[in-house]
Amino acid sequence: MFKRLIMNEPKTLDNDSGSETSENEIELVPIIMPGKRTSWETATLLEKIFIILRTPFRMALCISNVTIFFFTYFGFIIPVMWARAAWPRLYWFVEGKLYVWLQGFIASWGFTAGYNVYEVGDDIGPFCDNERVLIMCNHQSTADVPMLMAAFQNKGVATRKLLWLMDIMFRWTPFGIIGRNHGDFFIQQGKKTRNLFITKLKDHLRKTFWNRDRRWVILFPEGGFFYKRIKDSQAYGKKHGFPHTTHVTLPRYGAIKAILEEIGEKKPDPARGMSDEEKINVKKRSNSQIEHLKEKVRDVRIKKSVTESRPRIKYVIDVTIAYPNRIPLSLFTLLFGSREKCDIAVHYRVFKVNEIPFEDEEKLRDWIYKVYEEKDRLLDNYYHTGKFSDTDFRRPVTFEWNKIITQYVFWFGSFYFQWKAYSWLALHVWNLLMLPFQ
Repeated sequence: MFKRLIMNEPKTLDNDSGSETSENEIELVPIIMPGKRTSWETATLLEKIFIILRTPFRMALCISNVTIFFFTYFGFIIPVMWARAAWPRLYWFVEGKLYVWLQGFIASWGFTAGYNVYEVGDDIGPFCDNERVLIMCNHQSTADVPMLMAAFQNKGVATRKLLWLMDIMFRWTPFGIIGRNHGDFFIQQGKKTRNLFITKLKDHLRKTFWNRDRRWVILFPEGGFFYKRIKDSQAYGKKHGFPHTTHVTLPRYGAIKAILEEIGEKKPDPARGMSDEEKINVKKRSNSQIEHLKEKVRDVRIKKSVTESRPRIKYVIDVTIAYPNRIPLSLFTLLFGSREKCDIAVHYRVFKVNEIPFEDEEKLRDWIYKVYEEKDRLLDNYYHTGKFSDTDFRRPVTFEWNKIITQYVFWFGSFYFQWKAYSWLALHVWNLLMLPFQ
């Protein structure tokens, strides 16, 4: 990928000492990457015929992913509902596996349409199994969530132990209903409800984060799509002297502050010796074999090691999604495959929580504005050069066709057998209830 340069004509600059003519300036021009045109524009005659035949089938298949999976998900969940109270660890393990497969379905939409995701920046592999992490991502379109799901498919345990913060408009969609059961949180935007939902968020995290052994919390701090907020963001920044951005909007930090205050790593107070968290974790243990057995049973049942030790978020991962030519994909694009094949970049930067001043609102604001100012420069460099930096090393996110096909066969087959089983059960229950009236 090469930079394209143009030479500007000499121009006059005004300054305190008068006017003078500058030397020729070099200005970067955005490069054109694959993904700017529609798939129809780049297709041959035979390919256009294929697109016409493929489009309705593809749309029906993608929509059926969500609807079929929705019913099959609850078809599997209902038989293990007893374990939610009696054996929570088993219940959330089963639910987590189903949740991963749902994400896998949605993530594969882009891959099957020719939209490949690759990762650059810091390696987040070490944070996938045991670390608690806050992930904040820029927000451009409805395709952002599927792109993140695609990037997270190879992230091990963390993939089934995510906690998403989403707009309340998604609450009653199939994914939203499943997410609500999973423990995701839905936020309503607006000044009137802001404080109320921050309080609800903290309460939700206290009840959910450790009891369900969640690892990653994901949110979009910009609070809306880029194209909807950019003008207001720039006007707000200009009015108050905050950074001017062109590829991201100034983020809202209320939810980040609430999350880190509630479940973020606490800074130890040297004057007091142990931190509050350490004091909580120090417990007297009995030497009785019966007590040890009870402890083991309890750990198997509710993962006592997590619910009592309450491991906190130690890292914040800043995620930057970049679409070629500044043209985001959308759910519509993923459903129909209407854009030409292209690559989507996902960039990571890792920060330690103990280096983030989240306890002071102004300092937190300045910190996150600086992060987003740097994010804006990263995106600007990507749009002009095709790379975030000269040291970029691409790590492609891979999907296997045999795995995708196997998932389709399994879930559609499961839906069929569940339909038969629940129909048979409903019929016999009905006959049993009607028996006294016959």
